[in-house]
Amino acid sequence: MVNIALVALPNALTSSLSLPLEMLQATSDQLRIQRQRAPRVQLLGLDGRPVTAAGGLTLSPEAAIDDADSLDLIILPTRWRHPLKGIDLDHLGGWLNEHYRAGSTLCTVGTGSYLLAEAGLLQNRPATTHWHYFEDFSERYPQVDLIRNYLITETERIFCAGSINSIADLLVHLIGERWGTTIAHRVERQFSPEIRRPFHSHAYRVGQTDLHRDEAIALVQSYLGKHFASPLRLSQLAQQAGLSERSLTRRFKQATGQSPLDYLNTLRLRTARELLQQSNLAISDIAQTAGIPDPNYFSRLFRREYGVTPKQYREGVRGKLFSPGARNKA
Repeated sequence: MVNIALVALPNALTSSLSLPLEMLQATSDQLRIQRQRAPRVQLLGLDGRPVTAAGGLTLSPEAAIDDADSLDLIILPTRWRHPLKGIDLDHLGGWLNEHYRAGSTLCTVGTGSYLLAEAGLLQNRPATTHWHYFEDFSERYPQVDLIRNYLITETERIFCAGSINSIADLLVHLIGERWGTTIAHRVERQFSPEIRRPFHSHAYRVGQTDLHRDEAIALVQSYLGKHFASPLRLSQLAQQAGLSERSLTRRFKQATGQSPLDYLNTLRLRTARELLQQSNLAISDIAQTAGIPDPNYFSRLFRREYGVTPKQYREGVRGKLFSPGARNKA
C-alpha cells in the first residue's frame, strides 16, 4: 500500500492541504473503480493535537508525526505570515530527514520549502518558494539554488511548488508516475485542467529526460523537439545520432524510459492538447499541426493518452474557459 501524509501546521493555508487531500481522494475513487488498491492518506500533526489554521479553521490530525510508519510521500503546506514561527523546527527537521533517508518523497507548497531548508535538505539543491518570499529565502539560505522563474522544482525525490495552483499540477504528475496517466488525467479533469499548465511545461527538473548524460540521445531529443510536426522515420533519427536503429532504440529507452516513437507521440499529443485549450483550429487542423495527419489515428492516440476524445476534451475545457457567446461562435 502507498502511504501518504500531509502535515497540519499552525497557520497553514487550508487550501494547501485540502486541495491535495481532495485530489488524492479522487485518485482513491478512480483506483477503486479499477479494482486497484487505494493509497492510505493521513493528516498528521506535530504532536497529534488539533491546530488552528489560517482563517481560524481547526484541523484535527489523525496522529502525531512520530506515530507514522514508513511513508512514500509527505506534503508540507504553505503558512500564513512568517513560515517558521511557532514550530519546533528541530523536531520537524529531524523527522523529515529520517523519512527522507528511508526513501520518502517530499513535497512542499509555497513557503513549506522553508521547512526543508531549515532541515538542511535543500543544501546545494534547486528549490522554489512563494514569490513574495524570494528575497528573504535567498538571504536566509544562500546555499540553496533558488529558482525564481519556475513554479515547480524537482531534485532527488524533493519537489517544491511555488503556489497552491502548482501543487495541483505536481500532484497530477505524481499520480501519473505512480498509477499511470489514465488515472492522472481522470483526476485532473475533476480539478479544472484548463486553468493550469502541464507539469513538464513549468517544472525545473534535475535529472529530467533531456538532462541525462547520453549526448547522442540528447541530440535526437533536440531534433525531435524541433521537427516533431514533420514525417519522421527511425532511420532518420539513427542517422542524426550516428547509431544503428537497434542501438538507438535501446539507448533511447535507457535514457528516457520511452521508445523513440512513444517519445515523439508524447511531444505531438502535448502540442495538440495545448492547441485544443488555446486555439480555435479545427481538430483535423490541430492533428496536422501536431504531426499526426490522420484524424482517426490522432483521436485514438489522444483517447489512449488522456482518456477522452479531442472533441470531448475541448468541450470540457471551453465549457469553463469561454463565455457562452464565445463558445457558440467557435
